[in-house]
This record gives sequence, C-alpha cells and structure tokens, in this order.
Amino acid sequence: MTPVGLARARQLLHRQELSPQTIDRMVSYFARHEVDKQGSSWETYGKGRQAWDGWGGDPGRRWATAVARRMDAAEQAGERSADQRRR
Repeated sequence: MTPVGLARARQLLHRQELSPQTIDRMVSYFARHEVDKQGSSWETYGKGRQAWDGWGGDPGRRWATAVARRMDAAEQAGERSADQRRR
C-alpha cells in the first residue's frame, strides 16, 4: 500500500474523524480502483485487494459515498438558502 493508503487504513481503524476532503478522496479512490476487482490476484488477496480493504473495502465505499452525498445535499441547500436571502 502507498503511504496515503496506510494512513487512511490507520484513520479508519482508529475511527478518527475524516475531513470532507478525505471523504472525497475516498470516493475518488474507490471509483478509480473498482477495476482492481477484475484482477487475477483479487481472489488470492493480492495487493489490489489489500489496498481496497485498507481504504475500508465495500462497506467503506458505501459509507464514503453516502457521506459525500449528504455533504453535497447540505451544500446545495445552503446555496439555495443564500440565493433566497439575496432576493
């Protein structure tokens, strides 16, 4: 795993609070590495699988995606409120 991946695994293991930027990086990581599941070493727990699990695995992907959606919705709601106040 990369130093970033190891740091992420430690953060998740210790249930540290993650910044919105980190959540976005997790979503991006999972999107880029979904293809790793098709690799020849996935079933034998090769490096791609180890990294995927270090980033939280499938549950981590679902969690990060859900948090990112909530952040986006809150941001959009805030923008709508600001637009309404300007009128």
